[in-house]
Amino acid sequence: MKNICYECNETGCITEKEIHEIAQFVTAKKYEVLYAEELPRFRKQPLEIYGLPYHDKPSKSYYGTGRMGLDRGDQLAEGLTVEQQKLARKVCKNYSFADELMQSENTARQFLSLFREADSHELIWVRNSGTKREPPEGFGFIGYDVSYPCEFFGAFSIICDCLFICRWHGCDEEGRLFLPEFKKLNANGLFDDWQSACDYMVKYLHQDWTERGEYCILEVFRKPDR
Repeated sequence: MKNICYECNETGCITEKEIHEIAQFVTAKKYEVLYAEELPRFRKQPLEIYGLPYHDKPSKSYYGTGRMGLDRGDQLAEGLTVEQQKLARKVCKNYSFADELMQSENTARQFLSLFREADSHELIWVRNSGTKREPPEGFGFIGYDVSYPCEFFGAFSIICDCLFICRWHGCDEEGRLFLPEFKKLNANGLFDDWQSACDYMVKYLHQDWTERGEYCILEVFRKPDR
């Protein structure tokens, strides 16, 4: 199967585009941390719709790619070893090097350990739905996300932005347009099957107010919470 993404630069006009293989680790802020950080912003103009922050604790969680992963500009941890300092300098100088570190769990965790907020983040593993690479040991499939092609800090997800943590275009204020799709999301805030994810993407991209760009239907894998 080819690695395909879906490009939309005009409302409702979606074309397939072959891309490079996506199969790597991604850093992601733990959802309970992200939710608590965003809650004050949403309480200024409360909307009790979808999974948007409203209650003290989330009524539904999201564990996909759109969770503000660690970037090179984030604050480094104190007390780094000499080797960690060398690694941090290399990461800061070479943007693509961070993605190289995301190819194995060991080096991805080395990247994670460089930052002060490492404990507030986790690793997930993602692959494009056309990719056959086997997931790492201990990482189980949790659902399908729809997002821009992923990098080490994650990617813009139309599930997250429209139904959980709105930062860009957000959602319809009534919370009805995507209610059927929201009800299909599993306990991880993702779709259980590829077709449901694809149908949601098509419906989203047929709205004239939504975000344009290249979207992948990504399989997301995560280690169970201990």
